[in-house]
Amino acid sequence: MDTCITVWHLPNHERWFDEGIRHSLRGIREAGFTHVNWNPDAGYSYVYASSEMDHIAAMLDEAGLKAWSIHGSHGKNKVSEVGAPFVETRKDFLSPVEWQRLAGLDLIRNRLELAQRIGSPNVVMHVDLDEAALRDPEENAAFYALLHRSFDEIADDCGRSGVRIAVENLNAAPMERTLEMYERLFERHPAEVVGLCYDCGHAELSEPGGFRILEQFGERLISTHLHDNRSVRDDHLLPGDGNIDWDRLIDLIAATPYETPLNFETPYRTYGMGYSLGDMSFYGRAYRVISNIEKRLAERRSGGAR
Repeated sequence: MDTCITVWHLPNHERWFDEGIRHSLRGIREAGFTHVNWNPDAGYSYVYASSEMDHIAAMLDEAGLKAWSIHGSHGKNKVSEVGAPFVETRKDFLSPVEWQRLAGLDLIRNRLELAQRIGSPNVVMHVDLDEAALRDPEENAAFYALLHRSFDEIADDCGRSGVRIAVENLNAAPMERTLEMYERLFERHPAEVVGLCYDCGHAELSEPGGFRILEQFGERLISTHLHDNRSVRDDHLLPGDGNIDWDRLIDLIAATPYETPLNFETPYRTYGMGYSLGDMSFYGRAYRVISNIEKRLAERRSGGAR
């Protein structure tokens, strides 16, 4: 049975980008996992060199793990060479400033190249939704014009690489705005280019107890960020440690064409385990919980009892 979890770097390791990640990968594989979601540099504007892509591929091969997803970057983050209070925005694929938009597309292409190199079928992307701006008809139209233009221009890159963009639901905007975004995106752009990355923790914060994203757009599900929370903040807990209805969630995923494994976005630091080089116990517990979810999903799809 295939199982997947997100790999996080060890920030207290001097060489977090190789020996630290190798250590995490060993702990993940020894726990029983077969796949990982590549998360280092998620959200940041860092551009991978081809030699780094080879290095990442080699680390995964050495660990006996396969890539199932990559967390891409929309080019906006709080890490900037200029320093606080400035925010990095130089590679924003939704910027109305054309050179910044093009630079953002180049950043996505860099992640598509990494995905192709390590065998990941998708790159997960954030699309920020500004509720105040989207209430204005002219700004709403301008936003979607940029969104469609950028996805139109990246389509050939997806086709050449065989890697799709998975747009993740966020929780900063009301659920209605998220549903509107997916409706417009999926009406305009084919499944070969863009699909849904369902983050159940974000959905729980936007709509406690609700699953409208999966109910309406489950046929476009190609990636998952699964974790639990207590409906107040983005805790990223293991399934069962929060308020999410996992029976309902499994039923909904079972009804989609999604190909397993599911990916779980549950960092070791949430539990104070697996943070140091000497403690990888978190992954053992995570594997027991996650493998049970995979078994329950397989049972649902085979017609078994809940």
